[in-house]
Amino acid sequence: MEEKEIVKEITGLRRKLHRYPEPAFHENDTKTILKQFLHVRTDLEIMDGGRFLCAIKRGKTNEPGIAFRADMDAVCVEGEGAKHLCGHDGHMAALAGLGLLLTGKRPERDVFLLFQPAEETGEGAEVCKTLLPQEKISEVYGFHNIPGYPAGEILLRDGTFACASTGMEITMTGAVAHAAYPESGRNPAKALSALVLVMHKLLQEPHEGIVLGTVIGMQLGSSAYGVSAGEGTLRLTLRAEKQSEYTAFVSTMEAQAKKLAASEKLECAIRNLEPFPATENYPECVQKLRVAAERAGLNARELSEPMRWSEDFGVYLQQTPGAFFGVGAGENHAQLHTAGYEFPDEILDSVLKLYQSMLGI
Repeated sequence: MEEKEIVKEITGLRRKLHRYPEPAFHENDTKTILKQFLHVRTDLEIMDGGRFLCAIKRGKTNEPGIAFRADMDAVCVEGEGAKHLCGHDGHMAALAGLGLLLTGKRPERDVFLLFQPAEETGEGAEVCKTLLPQEKISEVYGFHNIPGYPAGEILLRDGTFACASTGMEITMTGAVAHAAYPESGRNPAKALSALVLVMHKLLQEPHEGIVLGTVIGMQLGSSAYGVSAGEGTLRLTLRAEKQSEYTAFVSTMEAQAKKLAASEKLECAIRNLEPFPATENYPECVQKLRVAAERAGLNARELSEPMRWSEDFGVYLQQTPGAFFGVGAGENHAQLHTAGYEFPDEILDSVLKLYQSMLGI
């Protein structure tokens, strides 16, 4: 099948997937559409892993295999359900296009096309990661479309491509009291406010890379002006470029929360929600992407800073060499996770050219 025909096929697939957005771990229709497409149009071996899908093209040799990953879930919009506002429909379509490119050919080694669930919640890679050692996969690659850069431009970075992050929910519980006699109760306002100040002090310390803490919200008491609050919840997002600094930041915030709660005789409950590791690229794998982009005639840009958002692709990189890269979605394209966003079909060709160049097919 010629490249123009492949692009036409996967453009249609992308638009179909766009009409069936599904949230994390509910990608049932999505998986069915992909299975049918791959079964009818490719000669790849299809592995249904339950929550994930993997299409395999066996190679000529017994050398360790190479994997390419796409995410299947959609963004959950409060009050509106799931919507493909992050471009995962395009990521899947591009990977299916690689399946079409591989059809009728015999690569040097096994090639795995991994369609992963639940990237938005940071849980999907954990479900799939055992596939890599199980199938003796020695390299893994993935990409994300990124608005604000020229369409089809390949975005590369040694080291961290996307930051580690977690949502942190700290609930402190004391005892309510009459507002005229606050000393008879235990109000968590002081401890929670002090924790915010502690976080900002930590952020002012020197760091190797990006370290950020954002107050998402605080709930405390009620509109009853005669009652001193007895319970409050502080919600934060903590993120860092380096995995080591992220781990230290989270641990310090947890310890400080418990210390401040104890000083006010409050109970303290902490939950870390949707944690993501740092996506730390292997330089030798990024170099392979550079070479492949040049060979394919694609413009490549070196990023000076990592993306501040997070990606659970970092889970794979904790156990297997690989790299995550970006593909420009257009300098004036709508931003990710906004109402006006939709994956730009015109960049599918650039992704296919890069994959083709990497595999030499």
